[in-house]
Amino acid sequence: MNPTTRRHFLKTSAGTALAGVSTLNVLDAKTKGANGKLNIALIGGGGIAKTCFHDCDDHNVVAIADVDDVRGAEAFKRFPSAKRFKDFRKLLDSHWKELDLAIVSTPDHTHFPATLAAMERNIAVHKQKPLTHNIWQARTLLKAQQKYNVQTVMGNQGHTLEGMRYIREWYEAGMIGEVREVHAWTNRTTKNNYNAKNPLPAQEIPGSLDWDLWSGPAALKDYNSQICPSGWRWWWDYGLGGLGDIGCHTLDIPKYALGLGYPSAVYMDNDLDFSHELVSENKNKKKKKKENPHGATYVYEFPARGERPPVKVFWYEGGHLPKMAESVQSINKIEGGGCLLVGEKNTIVSPGMRPNSPRLQDNWMELRRTIPPKTIPRAVGGPVKEIIAAVKGEIESPGSNFDYAVPLTEAVILGTIAIRSGKKVEYNPEAMSFSDSSLDAYIKEPVREGWGYGESLWSA
Repeated sequence: MNPTTRRHFLKTSAGTALAGVSTLNVLDAKTKGANGKLNIALIGGGGIAKTCFHDCDDHNVVAIADVDDVRGAEAFKRFPSAKRFKDFRKLLDSHWKELDLAIVSTPDHTHFPATLAAMERNIAVHKQKPLTHNIWQARTLLKAQQKYNVQTVMGNQGHTLEGMRYIREWYEAGMIGEVREVHAWTNRTTKNNYNAKNPLPAQEIPGSLDWDLWSGPAALKDYNSQICPSGWRWWWDYGLGGLGDIGCHTLDIPKYALGLGYPSAVYMDNDLDFSHELVSENKNKKKKKKENPHGATYVYEFPARGERPPVKVFWYEGGHLPKMAESVQSINKIEGGGCLLVGEKNTIVSPGMRPNSPRLQDNWMELRRTIPPKTIPRAVGGPVKEIIAAVKGEIESPGSNFDYAVPLTEAVILGTIAIRSGKKVEYNPEAMSFSDSSLDAYIKEPVREGWGYGESLWSA
């Protein structure tokens, strides 16, 4: 069976249960039992990849690529019949005809080439957040989405949660009134600027690791264990700091609930920090602030959406915090992360990086009895379950597909440009350019020979 026919064949599980799916998809579907299994490749078998294992257990994990035998050991053990590779390109060259889905769980700097290489072969893709390492890559994936028409999803798990839908339903029902300010925060830090000025000494490369492959499109530099396998996020060559780590989770809340598009401007204002106002638990005293030299506050300006007003989104990290009512301060572990949608009537409080348990700030115990009805369709599970269902034709597409995830990822990347440059970042999304042309260098970074992907999509 050729690969196109096989993927076409998989879309049959729920032929009569696709009321919410387009007529075209229903007509495309043939007949296959509900237990049809997908052929899956894992590109990256350690770290965050482990969160996907359970959802793969009922399918065929055909092949696994990991540049480090030690890092990938758990995946190799979990799926012993899978073929093993170090280079994802060789995996795709060997197995693309039989693959239905690739799950990309590599560091940020190799997200793009692995994803595009799979899409070019008509393979659906689940990719961990953030979607890409730069703006050009994100926009190129939109072009790839249009050309190859495969199912896609970014792994920002909160987008599938019940709480995400509650927040939007409460806002749309007018429970909090109009929103002009959002405050979101994480205790993680973007210390990449500091690290860029303080290079690490070279260390011996472990025998289990192919450092050249791990470096991928980035310039080949000296190995150090503080970067690989797990510290890479805090080095600009490979990651996007605390904002890149958590922004696609927590900033997803205002994007989805309020219908935000691209920000018109992003800038830093580190004077905005109210962590010193927190009341110490059980003592009714102000907490002594623990200074973090890498603490930061970002300000995003989003333009009006039709009749809805402009919105400012404040992002705090590394110990910086917004003003909080004492009822919010008392929520367990609230300092670690959260989001406040500040409305004219009330405020939605979402503790943690994802919307697991949203509530209203004022009169919550009374108002919870008058929660509006559910109006938004619920997800079928997490992002992996979503894309499996989409490939099989059971749903039209995952919620955080690339059409949705690209603007969210670009917003996150714009924040990293603000902290890297120290400038106000005024962005024109249509032209994919900045008012200050000196910032255009951040749109697309150079890649090593042999790692260029996506250029042809811009000349088509």
